[in-house]
Amino acid sequence: MAYLNTRKKGDFAAQKEEVEDFCKYRFQIVEIFHDHRANATPPEKRKGFAAMLEYCSANNCPDIIIYDLAGLARDLDAGLAALKTLNEQYTVYCVNNDFFGSRDDPEQRRAAIGNFIEYMEQYRESARKAAPPAVSKKTKKDNGRPPIGRPRALNEGQVEALLTVRQAGTSISQICRMFDVSRSTVSKILADYPPELKGGEWKGARKEPEE
Repeated sequence: MAYLNTRKKGDFAAQKEEVEDFCKYRFQIVEIFHDHRANATPPEKRKGFAAMLEYCSANNCPDIIIYDLAGLARDLDAGLAALKTLNEQYTVYCVNNDFFGSRDDPEQRRAAIGNFIEYMEQYRESARKAAPPAVSKKTKKDNGRPPIGRPRALNEGQVEALLTVRQAGTSISQICRMFDVSRSTVSKILADYPPELKGGEWKGARKEPEE
């Protein structure tokens, strides 16, 4: 079973070809479900995604193949929630930027994905607790002047999470929206890391050789 969520005309044909190449000698594709220009809609509210879940449930499909993790949803929380739902019942494989490993061991793979989701949930909770209280415009006006010094845009935990989702294939534009930071802030963070991380798409993940 495969699920594609495309944004541009022609993406479906290109991604379908990559999915078929990925599945060669490894999986037999029963059906491909597809949503187009639905990034802003949570996966569970998309027609193609819902139809895929219904089909998988009715036909006992054990595996679901997605094009990449970042393509599940524009919103990080929605994407993680969708991945968690899938991982509870199926083994999920990514055609591009798959950093989970254990492709030949479904149990270990689901455990690895579960650990990633747990880490991201812990990060979100700690980041929420560590976030400074919002300062209203009225408070700023009453104080007369803004506080001295410029606060850090992201703490260490947030930077680590940013790198994780970047390596998962999330675009810099999506990261800016996820973490509510500017593109220049993301570029400064990525400046100390491999140059592949700085482009439009992360190409650092290597595909495992076919057996």
